[in-house]
Amino acid sequence: MDYIISFDIGTTEIKGIMVNQYGEILLEGSTPLKMIYGENGEKEQNPESWWEGIIEIVACWKREESINLYDVKAITLSGQMENVIPISYNNKCERAILYSDTRAKEEAKYINHFYKYIGETIGNRVRSSTPFAKLLWLKNKDIDVYHSAQSFVFSAKDYIIYKLTSRFVTDPITGATTGMMNLNKRIWEEDIIVPMGIDIEKLPEILQSEEKAGRLSANAAEITGLQAGIPVLCGSGDAGASTIGAGAVAEGQGYLHLGTTGWVAIPAKRFVSHPSAFTLAHLPKHLLIAVIPLLNGGNIYEWGVQTFTDNEDYEGFERMVKESLSKKGDVLFLPYLYGERDREEGGAFISITARTTKEDFTRAIVEGLCYSIKQICDELLSPNEGDITIIGGTSRSTVLCQCLADVLGRQINVPKNSHVLTAYGALAPAFIALGWSQSYNHFVRDYINKKKHVHFKPDVSKREYHIEQYKRYIKYVERK
Repeated sequence: MDYIISFDIGTTEIKGIMVNQYGEILLEGSTPLKMIYGENGEKEQNPESWWEGIIEIVACWKREESINLYDVKAITLSGQMENVIPISYNNKCERAILYSDTRAKEEAKYINHFYKYIGETIGNRVRSSTPFAKLLWLKNKDIDVYHSAQSFVFSAKDYIIYKLTSRFVTDPITGATTGMMNLNKRIWEEDIIVPMGIDIEKLPEILQSEEKAGRLSANAAEITGLQAGIPVLCGSGDAGASTIGAGAVAEGQGYLHLGTTGWVAIPAKRFVSHPSAFTLAHLPKHLLIAVIPLLNGGNIYEWGVQTFTDNEDYEGFERMVKESLSKKGDVLFLPYLYGERDREEGGAFISITARTTKEDFTRAIVEGLCYSIKQICDELLSPNEGDITIIGGTSRSTVLCQCLADVLGRQINVPKNSHVLTAYGALAPAFIALGWSQSYNHFVRDYINKKKHVHFKPDVSKREYHIEQYKRYIKYVERK
């Protein structure tokens, strides 16, 4: 039987799956990742840890006697975007500046001042997190790293493609986050890159997600135990793969990705004018993706578990939330521990009294996260219309999914294997490249929509309570 391998490189974890041509997941694997924090707010990772994670997952699969890894017909990938990953001429790379790193504030301001209408070409305003600004920061303030780089890539999966094939490539979804790609033409926009002194030859080649980046090199084959010559697809930045995994291939099909961080997204046929939204390319070439990011997502839930339970007791945390939900709650939580949009890092509990219990804190954490998600959903999606699909690891929390259904007043649908659906969505380009599926629409129809879902219906008895709590929440949020 023939197989495809798909990897998704996130911020805190790498996930891998192996599937057959019927879309059945035969093997799964994961390995954790660590962040590197600097004294001045730097947020980085060592890209070699991504490569080591891939090797570790495949090594586990090699022990499965029922699977012959020589039957793998393609490798495809997804990964975190908006990174700046310098790969030097001696093939070394010890640092990746991550998407959440905002060191390039001055550079972003300078670019926006220099190009007042840059958004009309690239579809987005340049922010301090944008790779264009980070490249300019490196050129101005870390000259050795900039000049020693043979190439820069912008997604974690692009680095793994380099390790597998020795090719420097990226996809249009990732390219759209860089601040340097013409969103309509899906090419690097030389007229804005060159005047900034950025060497355009240091940028990777832009390929469509279903195009072949290269073949597995002999060296990578020896290290991984896979067969040399396997086609390696360009794959997709995580927002594109997640959008396919959520089954959103038509205009207006909104969904929520809730991993360590998260986003609310909706396919669109034209630019979405919103100060907080990114406009990205979609895998189907006629569509874009409007995305509002959420820096405080599953990391807030994780913080709650670590802070209010012993030994990271997830079941105990959910029990405490449910116990508090059985009574009226007054405590509010503003879940901005990691900042958000133009807000600095810092959250808050409000209306604490001497009678406030540990359970009340846990409930407020879950409700506060849901209110922050509602705020974004109200800005991007049609109000109170239609179900919402949630994918990502945090969707495994039943108490959070139910609370979100109650807060939004919408049915929440969580697909089976939701925690690996970004890796599953990344399969689509490989299915198309191998002729196993005709198009992205067919892939969603045949492999995504047929999956089982868990449904969470809103509890109408809690509607008035959440309406009033949300009004209080917004009042405090707008104070900043």
